[in-house]
Amino acid sequence: MNNTWISFLNGILKMPGAKINRESFLRKTFKGLSEEEIMLCLAESPAKVIPAKEIEKAANSVINSHTAKVTTISTVSGIPGGLALLATIPADLANYYYHIISVGQKLGYLYGFPDMIDDKGKLTPDGEIMLTAFIGVMNKVQIANELIKKLASEMAKRMSEETAKRIAGNILSKQIVSQAVETIATKLGTKITSKTAGRGISKAIPIVSGIICGGITYATFKPQSKRLLQALKETQYQRIPSIPALP
Repeated sequence: MNNTWISFLNGILKMPGAKINRESFLRKTFKGLSEEEIMLCLAESPAKVIPAKEIEKAANSVINSHTAKVTTISTVSGIPGGLALLATIPADLANYYYHIISVGQKLGYLYGFPDMIDDKGKLTPDGEIMLTAFIGVMNKVQIANELIKKLASEMAKRMSEETAKRIAGNILSKQIVSQAVETIATKLGTKITSKTAGRGISKAIPIVSGIICGGITYATFKPQSKRLLQALKETQYQRIPSIPALP
């Protein structure tokens, strides 16, 4: 996979809180479930026990929360000295993708995708593929939508054959996804490189640049997150019959 993109992805995931634990997140999101329902939710998908409208409500809550956070911090990071750099990644770009990656994990878990982080706290090879596909959808990389459908189909097939633990570690047929993932990663890596190269220009007028960064972030982050939400909803309906809405 494209080295620029993978290095960037792993760099962001080193930030505190960037890695989302699937079980902890789902337990916190759906506190009202019984232990039996939670276990089914974890072993298969929230759609097995939660109405589709409730899952979408939880997804929108995640998006709104991160939109508010990323916009506020982006405004501060647009002012020199507002945030420290993460290695060679500009602070506003690191902040933006921190929230993009967090939302990607959370929405994936809400819509039945397995844990992307292993027991040692590292991103799994399958997690790299899933996150790359999710972020590709957010960035309008056309092939990413088709890749998500293929991943969902592969998961549905394997779900009946293996335990959730094994699925989380190695579910994906590399023959199915490798070319698509490479295309997406290359596009994202190129985009990251070009964004990084142009970061210094807008810092010439500190206060104005902070307002600009915050405004651009608000105008782009939420639509990107909604784009992923829509793609995940479509794959869920194709593979997992959700329970009817509560009266």
